[in-house]
Amino acid sequence: MQCNATAFTEAALTSILNINKLYIPFGSFAVATNILCVLVVLSTKQMREKYGAFGLLSFGDMLNALGIVIAGGVRTQLIHNNSYGSLSTYACFGRLWPYFFIVGGQLPACVLIVMAGERVIAVFKPITYRTYVTPKTRVIANIICVELSISSLLIGMFFSFLNREICTTPTCTTINSTGRLYGTFNYILIVLLPFVALLLNIIAYVGAKSRSVSTNMKRELKKVLVSLVIAALAVALSALPNVVLWGQGVFWNSAIVPYMYIGFGCNSAVDLFAFFFLKKDFRYRLLSFISYGYLNRYFNLHEVTMTNARRNMVPSVSVRPPVRS
Repeated sequence: MQCNATAFTEAALTSILNINKLYIPFGSFAVATNILCVLVVLSTKQMREKYGAFGLLSFGDMLNALGIVIAGGVRTQLIHNNSYGSLSTYACFGRLWPYFFIVGGQLPACVLIVMAGERVIAVFKPITYRTYVTPKTRVIANIICVELSISSLLIGMFFSFLNREICTTPTCTTINSTGRLYGTFNYILIVLLPFVALLLNIIAYVGAKSRSVSTNMKRELKKVLVSLVIAALAVALSALPNVVLWGQGVFWNSAIVPYMYIGFGCNSAVDLFAFFFLKKDFRYRLLSFISYGYLNRYFNLHEVTMTNARRNMVPSVSVRPPVRS
């Protein structure tokens, strides 16, 4: 389908170029931090078992940030080639960044729910948690998150095909490339799930705080705090900006909307810093990873990351004094 060319003023194109120039460095930084998170999680078996959900969260955020980089680069190139004009919804979906925005938005939202749900079970049903929340269970939950996000992407592709006769703007946002019905569904997931995750983490934090007399619950309180911080940042930097993005052009026309994508991208970069400051074993493993093991002698990494199962394998030594004859 051929759409009529859209005329943009020189000032409008300059503004678009300036915004897209910000997308590339901010997005690239977020991509780099999340790649580092994924590599650290994959570096050892113990890290994969303990932080598998966090690794998947970082992978999803990496896709979102990569979409921002691609969008900024391609839009800039189109403007320089004088080909930045209206196109059909289906042609819009053919550009790469809608794929990354859908999966990169929905996958982290699903993982946040999984992380928050695990913390609630650990606080209020500790026996059930120790019995059923195993590494295998975590892997299954992560696979379900991936399958849901990919299935949603396929649904978005179908809606884009249904709206193929509609001309849209060359920005090719999720709504532009799939239609308002699916675009609204996408934004509901991206906005609602982090809010639910934040609520669950608050409930778990209050529960752990009231039960923090035991050593195990004190450790659980630290885990809940990490999940709570990540969920809160996701709400502030991802969910709320997406509310503005959803209503742009229909309920309001705000000049700050292009900057909302930068906030969306910044959320993709907070994972590394949250875990670095709040999780000692992750911090030590990261420092060991980037220094090729040179810093191990300073942080005693082997003892920090040793699992409970391995500790239980150490034979007990009797401390009773020998019986005197």
